[in-house]
Order: sequence, then structure tokens, then C-alpha cells
Amino acid sequence: MRRYLHGKPAVGTHIRVQAMDPRGPTLVEREIVGVIRQVKVDGLGEKEPAPEIYVPIVQNAWFFGVLAVRTTGDPFALLRPVKSVISKYDPQLPVADVRTMEDVTAKSIATPRFRARALGTFSILALLLSAMGIFGVQAFAVAQRRREFGVRLALGAQVRDVFTLVLGTAARIVISGLVVGTICAALLARSFAALLFGVRPLDAITFIVAPLTLTLVALLATLVPAIHATRTNPAVVLRQE
Repeated sequence: MRRYLHGKPAVGTHIRVQAMDPRGPTLVEREIVGVIRQVKVDGLGEKEPAPEIYVPIVQNAWFFGVLAVRTTGDPFALLRPVKSVISKYDPQLPVADVRTMEDVTAKSIATPRFRARALGTFSILALLLSAMGIFGVQAFAVAQRRREFGVRLALGAQVRDVFTLVLGTAARIVISGLVVGTICAALLARSFAALLFGVRPLDAITFIVAPLTLTLVALLATLVPAIHATRTNPAVVLRQE
């Protein structure tokens, strides 16, 4: 009301709107007798809902009507009593498409939910592929540095020193990737604002959990090559070289 009436009192105001008549669009004058909170018509993700006008059915007959019943228990337990009450007024009036509000809500978010699940599935696959890639790169790097590890061990380096060296190298690469990725994600986040519901583009939890998860996956993928590096036999490596 603030948008359309510019702060004027709504109750008692006369407006001209479409009659919602099955015969075609016709402008009629309506008087506002009450104001309710804005509702979402096209789904929970609706950003700017269109204005809704409720008209008594005797003034604006339509093809169908919707009856909402609030219950404290099983909604379908009251289906027969509700049908009985309706049949008293019109025995020929059919009652169809009986649904709970949970069903209505689930249907309104079915498409976004499917997209979110598909995106989540592909994200998990991408995470697994990333872990496999990190494992492959680190395994190749360890194989290329076997002589270096053998020399270090022959000169007195401890096993933990080699283990720390491999993990440290991987950690620097991971941290560099996370910094660049987080900056790019923050810059691109606002372009996805229209696709989000209940989550801000720069959601703090997302920007904390995602890097931590990627770091954990990267370290786990590096763990096996690091352990393999600690088992390098200096005598065997130097003799082969």
C-alpha cells in the first residue's frame, strides 16, 4: 500500500482494478475495507510479489474457490466433515485437489530443490575429481623428488622432516588456490543473488565451510604421497641414480 497509495490511509480508498470476470477484462471500482500482509504467489523465492486483491465471491464469481482449513492434528481427518458441511450448501459442488500446506510448499520449491540437488551432486563429483587431481599431482611430484628425499635422509634428515616438506609444499599450493578462489567467488557471488533463497550472496558460513572442506580434502589427498615419501630408502635411491 505504501508503494501505490504513497502513505495515504488504505481503508476507505476507492481504486479501479480488473474485475477478474470470465467474460473478459473489465475495469470496476473497488473500495478497500481491510489490509493484510503481503503473500507470496509464485513461490518462496519470489522477490517482489505482485499486489493481491481479495473480493467477496458474491461480487466476483469465479470458476473455482479455495478453502483453507487450519487443524491441530491430521488434516485429512477433517476431510469428511468439511465435505459434509460443503454439501449442505451445494450437494453438486465437487471438492477436489485436497492438499496440505506442506504439499503446496513442496510443489512451489520443487524446481529450485531439483536444481539445488543437481548442483550439489555435481559439486560432490567436482570435489572428488579435485581430490583425485591433487593426489595424482602430489604422487607425481613425490616420484620426481625421490632422489632429493634420499639425499636428505642420507644427510641426516628425519622422517618427519620429509613428511613436513611434502605437506608444506602442498599446503602452499592449496592456500594460494583458496585465496584466489575465494576472491573470485566473492566477486561473482552477487550475480547469483537471484538464484538464492534464504542465503545471502556473501554468506559467512558458506565462505568458511567451503574453504575448510577443500583444505581437508586436499590434505587427505596429499597424505598418501607424503607417507610414501617418508618410506624412501636412501641406499636404494642413490644406487639407482
